[in-house]
Amino acid sequence: MNVTNLKAEELVGMNFDCECGKTHNVEINSIKIGSNIIEQLPELLNEFKNKKILIVEDVHTYVVAGKKVEGILSNEFSLKKYVFPQEHLLPDVYALGRVLMETEEDTALILAIGSGVINDICRYVAYKVHIPYAIVCTAPSMDGYASVVSPLITDGFKESHKAIYPYGIYADIEIMKNAPMYLLCSGLGDVLGKYIALADWSISNLLTGEYYCNTITEMVQAAVDRCVAAAPRIPERNSEVVKNITDALVLSGITIGMAGASRPASGSEHHIAHGWEIMFHTMNSGEKWVHGNFVGVGTVVMAMVFETLKDIDIESVISERKFRYYDMNKWAKNIESVFGRVANNVINYKMDAIELNPDKRQQNAEKIARIWNDILNIANTTVPSSEHIKKILKDSGCVYHPAELGINKNLFIKTFIAAKDIRTRYGVVHLIDDLGLTEKTANLIADKLYKVTDE
Repeated sequence: MNVTNLKAEELVGMNFDCECGKTHNVEINSIKIGSNIIEQLPELLNEFKNKKILIVEDVHTYVVAGKKVEGILSNEFSLKKYVFPQEHLLPDVYALGRVLMETEEDTALILAIGSGVINDICRYVAYKVHIPYAIVCTAPSMDGYASVVSPLITDGFKESHKAIYPYGIYADIEIMKNAPMYLLCSGLGDVLGKYIALADWSISNLLTGEYYCNTITEMVQAAVDRCVAAAPRIPERNSEVVKNITDALVLSGITIGMAGASRPASGSEHHIAHGWEIMFHTMNSGEKWVHGNFVGVGTVVMAMVFETLKDIDIESVISERKFRYYDMNKWAKNIESVFGRVANNVINYKMDAIELNPDKRQQNAEKIARIWNDILNIANTTVPSSEHIKKILKDSGCVYHPAELGINKNLFIKTFIAAKDIRTRYGVVHLIDDLGLTEKTANLIADKLYKVTDE
């Protein structure tokens, strides 16, 4: 079955045997992306009439969509609502506990109204209490609407947790297009990250034998291409452009469920982005940027990493054998300097995944060397130039440089070195670490990014 160019709405309920060996299922009841979608909610949620629906929103999403949703549903549905009062809500144990407390025994559906954080919270609670949830989207800010995982913060550390597909995804473009511009840019950044995610996935498949699906890769690539084509018109808030971007974001999330993991949508660009998010949360900095903004900048950075691969003399790296010994003390000190009070969580998460045996480290490096040309081919054919990605973001009025996020050169080097420690899922940051080149690459890229002449 050729599903490559299908839109997200056309994938609803799809079930097919793939050449990768898996049967892919899209267990979503309905996806609606377009105008006047909120007015269709009574029909879309028909099976929940006269049943209790818990509406979860925050102070912002209540204003832009929640009040209207309540007015439309109030006559035929039993409604209860909770409005988070926080100006900047986090997907942490407090938020999860609050929604859990609001979920009564006769709750038939959790209806989330929002984007990233609200969606992640409601999806996880719904999964835990075994009831469906649906999402009324308020911004094209991330690709998690159709995902089956929820990134949540526990003890200051952000990890992805298993969850469920939504019952329905309802994106009213008249609302979406009027979201703050940094949220529109967040969606673009999250989509651009797929360039790195797909390259990482291909490399891991070659090196570790990790499951890989060419159909999913082609679906994601087609969604990215559509989004990139629409990107220059994002500042216009054009309805068709926002609809195309929203479709690409939802479709990308669907592929996470198809793969059974976030691999098609998240790679080394997400590793460094999550690291920046954890760092700023630890600082209690009131950081105004959201997930996709960090991912967009992280994509520029990781595209630069892929560009450095062609300059590596792999034979010299193997002969010099600098990768054989891992300085655990230096490793721990860098994590402590970046993550402060939550450093132990990062250390405990990553420690067991670090190979310390010199001979095994030698074997890993030699395996990389044997397929080095294949790795370079992936870099050249899958990842656009960092300048091209930077231009897409810049022309769309989006952040593209770590300095715009409040990260100076010294801090950038430290966070780049720590990126490999945020997730164990193999990617280019782990590849250069297996070759003993992390610190060298960090300084090389920092020098390029923070040169005096940089605009």
